[in-house]
Amino acid sequence: MHIKAKDIAAELGVSPATVSLALNNRPGINPETKEKILSYVRQKEKELWSEPLSSSKGKIMVLSYIKNGTIMEHTERRQKMAPDRQGWLYREMASLSARQGYEMILRNFRENTQSLEQLLRECQKLSIKGIYIMAAEMQHSDIYPFQQLKIPIVAGNNLFYEEGIDSYLIDNREGITRGVSYLADKGHSHIVYLAETIDIFNFRERREAFLSEMARKELGDASKRIWHLGARIDEIYNSMKLRLNAGIRGTTAFVLESSIVSMGVYKALKERQFRIPRDISLLGFDSLPPYNLLGTELTLIKGTHTKRHLAGVQHLIRHIEDENEEILKIYYRTRLQEGDSVFDKTKYIYR
Repeated sequence: MHIKAKDIAAELGVSPATVSLALNNRPGINPETKEKILSYVRQKEKELWSEPLSSSKGKIMVLSYIKNGTIMEHTERRQKMAPDRQGWLYREMASLSARQGYEMILRNFRENTQSLEQLLRECQKLSIKGIYIMAAEMQHSDIYPFQQLKIPIVAGNNLFYEEGIDSYLIDNREGITRGVSYLADKGHSHIVYLAETIDIFNFRERREAFLSEMARKELGDASKRIWHLGARIDEIYNSMKLRLNAGIRGTTAFVLESSIVSMGVYKALKERQFRIPRDISLLGFDSLPPYNLLGTELTLIKGTHTKRHLAGVQHLIRHIEDENEEILKIYYRTRLQEGDSVFDKTKYIYR
């Protein structure tokens, strides 16, 4: 079970705000107090994780499907930035499964180096009752071998509705629509979308939504305003420097596709001494640790992750226990978190 900040605060005699600063690695907290909080959390999580799990109803599998490895690299990078939060999601999933009488098996499958046939045989040998797949990198054809198992499957971060697979997703289209509308309301019309070079479901939805919303708001032809920069921070940084060398020709705002794009682009802009948001406004998608953009609080479109994946596992269990459970595609709305990275052109005039 997830340890609540208010419970930590009450136990240690500090404020919930102090606990939040420690867990999110923010400045403004005494180092000794921070270590006290983190040590307490580590111990509590160790105790929770060591609790015996009931498996009277059998086993379920939570599978991370890794095709090109980019999403896993992103996840591992975030875990290094916030190590004390690593594993919380899987602990939550295991705890939820145990309360329902199932043992959770966790697997990472790397398509390029591991045998799919061996994984499927393992599922059969362990009598896996159902699978929740972290499916961000999967293509449609990748789901078909799992359907041969004839067990319930729920996918996170991808859509296989026509294949009869339940899906739990971030509403990428709603998020980008919200972001473009926000920028337009602040007076920005020449907006450019900065993308990674990998092609996955979440990113495809965001790019399509950008083109659609730019057209709907009559903000000009956006077909050439999606710049594919790279898949790693260093690639994005170097590509962005080349773009800046060529000139950004009146662009006043960038939409940043992911946290990786945010970090690479920000580094290039600051190196060239762009003033954010005075010279260029930034709107990000997905959260990132605040110390990665020193001096700037990025305005963000944020989606829920932990609650969404937990809901997916809960639905998997329902589907296991009731074969007539209907197939669902559940979209979780995003929220806009205002920072200081967007310039309001409706209130000020450039000089």
